Amino acid sequence: NTNHFFRPVGLFFLFCLIPLWGIAQTINLTGVIVGSDGEPVIGASIVEDGSASNGTITDLDGNFSLNVSPQSSITVSYVGYQSQTIQVNGRTRITITMSDDNQLLSEVVVIGYGTQRREAVTGSVSSMQRNTLQEVQTGNVTSALAGRIAWVNIQQTSSKPGVDMQIRIRGTRSLTGSNGPLVVLDGIPFAGNLGDINPNDIKNIDILKDASATSIYGSRGANGVIIVTTNKGSKGQKAKVTYDGYLGFKTLYSRCPMMNGDELYQLRKDAGMYAEVLENGEVLPTMGSNERLGVNTDWQDLMFSNAVTMNHNVGITGGTDKSSYNFGMGYVKDESLLPDQDYSRITLRASLDQQIGKYLRFGLTTNNNYNVTNGQNLDMYNSLALSPLIDLWNKDGSWKTVVRSIA
Repeated sequence: NTNHFFRPVGLFFLFCLIPLWGIAQTINLTGVIVGSDGEPVIGASIVEDGSASNGTITDLDGNFSLNVSPQSSITVSYVGYQSQTIQVNGRTRITITMSDDNQLLSEVVVIGYGTQRREAVTGSVSSMQRNTLQEVQTGNVTSALAGRIAWVNIQQTSSKPGVDMQIRIRGTRSLTGSNGPLVVLDGIPFAGNLGDINPNDIKNIDILKDASATSIYGSRGANGVIIVTTNKGSKGQKAKVTYDGYLGFKTLYSRCPMMNGDELYQLRKDAGMYAEVLENGEVLPTMGSNERLGVNTDWQDLMFSNAVTMNHNVGITGGTDKSSYNFGMGYVKDESLLPDQDYSRITLRASLDQQIGKYLRFGLTTNNNYNVTNGQNLDMYNSLALSPLIDLWNKDGSWKTVVRSIA
């Protein structure tokens, strides 16, 4: 029977053609992989999608060769670059340009003498940029940092103008020594206070908290390190003049609850301070030389007054093909609600970077600060403790220069 003859012969040819059909469905794909700068990417991985084992890597010149299906797709990946999936579409030669992955590059952080991945130092390094600092209008940068950085304790210890807020990064470590952090301004330890730096000149602030991040500063970084980077000019930028300023007014938020003259007199009488009693039962008051019955002196009304605070900054920045510059000047005036108590500061800053020849670059950065503080010894609590029975005026209507009470 011929059917029985052709059936095994047909099966024989079918099994012979299956490998040939698979070969016909595979092409040799060659190509080169380069980075965004045009340089070859060495060791990039190329894998055919849907296949766990069909893949290769690029050589020293960025070239690769891989047998793939004509209608398949390949995935190209490399550390520091964005992965790409590319359709072959029957092509046998292809050039792939990879884009930098800035998110991956930012995962590496340089600390002290080495590097760590960002997730390992998330809690030990904090940063604040210029835009965030300018959300709080203040002439003292410590006020802009308060309550905005995790694990950094910033407290206000005085309401006097010009006083820095207390900063504790690694707690209170000494009973007699300083517990304040080390301030590094443009790479150089700063001898002054953080509040002496004009907030308008600051580009960003980095706070180092753990031992590995502060290791490069030695024992000076035991209380933490605050790294301040100021603004710099840009090469090829046209001269740009900027002005930033604000004007504000201060008023008393709340008055202290104090007794008036009549209430104080009654309190003393109930306490038995007026011991001399006449025959008719009348108590003779024993008062200070300046106290009078019926007087109600409001010391808070005499002591507190509205105040003004202002901040003005002028800057110029720019550059040429081989140089960059940035100059700035700032003025701060902060008055207290107490009379003759105020703080003023003038800051001058300059930054210059000049390329000289092919191998030499010259740079200069200077920060200057001049501040004046008046009335730091004034204390409102001693004034509030004065008796409201004190008569402040002489018979001719002039102020008394010295007052005395038995309070």
